[in-house]
Amino acid sequence: MKNAVLAAAVALVLVATVHRLPAAENAKEQLESIATVMDSIPDIIFYKDLDGVYRGGNSAWTTLLGKPAQQLIGKTDFDIFPEEVAKSFQSYDKEMLASGKARRNKEWLVYPDGRKVQVETLKTPWVGKDGKVLGVLGICHEITPPRTAQVP
Repeated sequence: MKNAVLAAAVALVLVATVHRLPAAENAKEQLESIATVMDSIPDIIFYKDLDGVYRGGNSAWTTLLGKPAQQLIGKTDFDIFPEEVAKSFQSYDKEMLASGKARRNKEWLVYPDGRKVQVETLKTPWVGKDGKVLGVLGICHEITPPRTAQVP
């Protein structure tokens, strides 16, 4: 439920941002504004085309992967993750695209520093202005249980 609310909030913020920009501003400025909005969200956000090629993501996504966006865009899961992880991600993508509906799954992610976190990932169709599905939009929200304090 939290991810559905978060996804709706992200969409509303992006739409509101674009609509608040004066008509005189160019497309580059609009894209930069949207990018700063996405980068302000602490959850991992990414999007891939129908071939599973990453087309973008926010700063939380690049932090997870330990590389700048320029080195990630144009890559697939198999270029970035171990084979078993990539297969899992690709399977979730295919299931969601086949159903045409948003789906949630839980998975473990490992940061470059070795920190392991459990996330709930919401994957939904990435839909263009014309209503055509362009690929996959994903939002990962950390659900790792907090560590309990250990008493000596």
